[in-house]
Amino acid sequence: MRELSPEGHDRRPGAIVLGGNFVGLGLVRSLGRRGVPTWVIDTDRKKSIAQFSRYCRRFIATTEPVHEVLLREGRLHELQGWVVFAVADDYVDALSTHFEELAGMYRLTAQPANVTRIALDKRATYAAAAELGIDVPWTCTTSDVSTVDVDRITYPAILKPAVNHRFFPHTNVKALKVQNGAELRRQFNRMTAFIAPEEIMIQEMIPGGGETQFSFCAVADSGRVFGSLVARRRRQYPIEFGNASTFVETAHQPVVEANGRRFMEAIGFDGMGEIEFKFDRRDGKYKILDFNPRPWGWHTLGAAAGVDFAYLLWRHKVGLPIGEIKPRDATWCREITDAVAIVKSHDRKAELSHLLRAAMTGRLTTATFKSLDPLPFFAELVLWISSGIGRQKKAKSFLELDPARSEL
Repeated sequence: MRELSPEGHDRRPGAIVLGGNFVGLGLVRSLGRRGVPTWVIDTDRKKSIAQFSRYCRRFIATTEPVHEVLLREGRLHELQGWVVFAVADDYVDALSTHFEELAGMYRLTAQPANVTRIALDKRATYAAAAELGIDVPWTCTTSDVSTVDVDRITYPAILKPAVNHRFFPHTNVKALKVQNGAELRRQFNRMTAFIAPEEIMIQEMIPGGGETQFSFCAVADSGRVFGSLVARRRRQYPIEFGNASTFVETAHQPVVEANGRRFMEAIGFDGMGEIEFKFDRRDGKYKILDFNPRPWGWHTLGAAAGVDFAYLLWRHKVGLPIGEIKPRDATWCREITDAVAIVKSHDRKAELSHLLRAAMTGRLTTATFKSLDPLPFFAELVLWISSGIGRQKKAKSFLELDPARSEL
């Protein structure tokens, strides 16, 4: 374990952020600039750019299970009542699994496993949505792909994991497009090297890029939404199956807002979450794709739009009043990857013009660069350049994997 800059706490409850990537950085800045003592714990020190933020009071890099670190640090430093945020699905999973023992000391922004599973496992997400009458993509799961009549499937189709954090970290691949039955079987078998067959989803491919993807984003108290907005993903990278959004803007879409709110109410969601929908122009329906029960990549758009999700949730958890919330239009970009997305877009000139117009309005917020807190941006720039080859190698090695030699 390595610690940086330990300091004492003030009298107000602080916050612990599990994960120091750019998502965690947004939390650290939101809370730290308001005087909330904020620590970061991360199992991947190399990707933890939040450790370089002026607002990070303490940084702990560890290879131990995070729940054990939380319990030990809580006892040692008397962190009773501090709020714990998880910025990645594996951290959410850890908090949910050990919910009871951690909740005795901390205020958790994750929930017990029975609620978390509905979000982390897309099979459960789609089942809950279907019960509520919310549209979902056509999806099939099987423990034996040979039993699937692949000739009846409309192509192109996609294969993706039901539980993303069991697959993506090993492959750097979010989804696979398949053009025919033979390719579907081959890619299905390739994926079983990392996850069980029944966790692989065969799904229709909804046409359209990021411009057809909308999100309902909210903070909620046992299903009661008290701060929300709807946004649209204009650009993502990679362009076809974006691992992450690169340019997002607030939007007005009543169907997405109504269905997202209804979903959170139905499962009694408590915390900060994002529900992704995609508009299918073939039938005019908005279909649910994912549910992130945690801070998502562009959650700092909320602060620019007058809905600072992180700070609102912290105030709620520590029992402070929430004032009137008046959302406004805003845009967000992740500087480095959005530049690449623009270069690779079909209409570079139009995308660049759109970005410049957003910047000129004064409503554009960036993911990592802040003039008062610049070091994390330069840390991410170095990391992105140095890790680029590694990301490409990981994806390439997966795609070149021989299915005949795959083992669970």
